[in-house]
Amino acid sequence: MPEHFDAVVLGGGPAGLAATAYLLYAQLNVALISPDLGGKVSYPFALRNVPRQDTVWGASLVHELAERVSSGLQHHLPDTVERVERLENGSFQLTLSAGGSVRCRAVVLCTGVRAQRTFASGEAEYWGRGLSYSAVSHAPFFAGRAVAVIGGGERSIAALQILLPLVKRIDYIEARPQPVADRARAEVLLNHPHISVFRGWEVQQILGNDFVTGLDIVGINGEVRTLPVEGIFVQYGLLPNNNAVRDLVQLDDGGHVVVDAHCATSIPGIFAAGDVTTIYAEQVPVSIGEGAKAGISAWHYLAAQTAL
Repeated sequence: MPEHFDAVVLGGGPAGLAATAYLLYAQLNVALISPDLGGKVSYPFALRNVPRQDTVWGASLVHELAERVSSGLQHHLPDTVERVERLENGSFQLTLSAGGSVRCRAVVLCTGVRAQRTFASGEAEYWGRGLSYSAVSHAPFFAGRAVAVIGGGERSIAALQILLPLVKRIDYIEARPQPVADRARAEVLLNHPHISVFRGWEVQQILGNDFVTGLDIVGINGEVRTLPVEGIFVQYGLLPNNNAVRDLVQLDDGGHVVVDAHCATSIPGIFAAGDVTTIYAEQVPVSIGEGAKAGISAWHYLAAQTAL
């Protein structure tokens, strides 16, 4: 395998596949570094009395992109990148987790995010069977049902706003309090008669029988309460997978890579797309569009370099 490429894409999810597809279309020498192709799109979701189904909009397009990329891509490294370094000539050296390195003239970062978990008993077991990490993806399934939201910051407040018009009742467990931009407005929301707020309580166990039926929470005095719900939304902040460029590009306070309208970062030649960036996504079609934009921007960047 060559050690030098025109562009290297980090991440094989929706954004990374779209970026790679456009760079291949430009007939550039491209490598994709990712453990797999497709990312986290094949996650069916089910509730009691609701048939199991694929809830990811755009999943078929991701599969189509994966097929297109795999048929045209000569260099797919099933690995991750530990570190991206900018060299004196403006190119980049990427250190691979499994050892070795590659160099390139442009980098497209599409490494996504990971959800913060509660690590309570039953969490992994009931994920996809009433437990969700994304209200924007699954809220409509819970119309008329009682749900719980676990969080403490902006993302959990947004989940409450999305869910309130749809569900019967919300138990809000503010397990990890975080600053919110408009605390006064948030308090008005939390005083809604259909929202019960539990401050200072921790989630002890997720309960269910095939599907979520409730959760146990424990207070600071040791009191345990059982909340009967059919859905649980774990809405802590998402953690951007930024390790490879953490000391290189500009990040926001949450660790997201700051990009402009062209998906360019603070370092010339490094572009980024998808949930790892400051552009709000959390939906596959948005990530695909941003990935396509990043791929085109990297193409223009490389073309301008060649023309000099």
